[in-house]
Amino acid sequence: MANGFKVFGVGEVLTAADVNDYFMEQVVAIFADSTARDAQITSPIEGQFCFLKDTNVLQFYNGSAWTSFIGDGDITAVNTSATSGLSGGATSGAADITIAPNSATSATVASADIVLIGDADDSNALKKTTVADIVALAPSGVSLGLVLALS
Repeated sequence: MANGFKVFGVGEVLTAADVNDYFMEQVVAIFADSTARDAQITSPIEGQFCFLKDTNVLQFYNGSAWTSFIGDGDITAVNTSATSGLSGGATSGAADITIAPNSATSATVASADIVLIGDADDSNALKKTTVADIVALAPSGVSLGLVLALS
């Protein structure tokens, strides 16, 4: 087994060994299932690929076993909680998450609390600021608080 790359010269004879070494081992072979794969590829080489039609899985041989190339990742689910103000989620594919502020729990605001904003002057980049920074934006002499109108 050559296990590599070969540049063929003009007029060079293409042998059966060249086909087996350079072409058969460096393609993605398609099989009905792993049983059919194992019957055909009796001596896999490290880095060899195959596709299994029964499970729609692309695999490679890592030197000791066939391993799924596109398999489960580290994230297996995106879960949300109604009390977080979020809804949606997913266990596969694209996650759909909705922000529902009216579903969030109430809080007492402190000056060090962080507020997330979409910065309209910076391509709507998500940024953060503190409540104290927002209060500091009020003109001098303005009091932010509760106003009652009595009649």
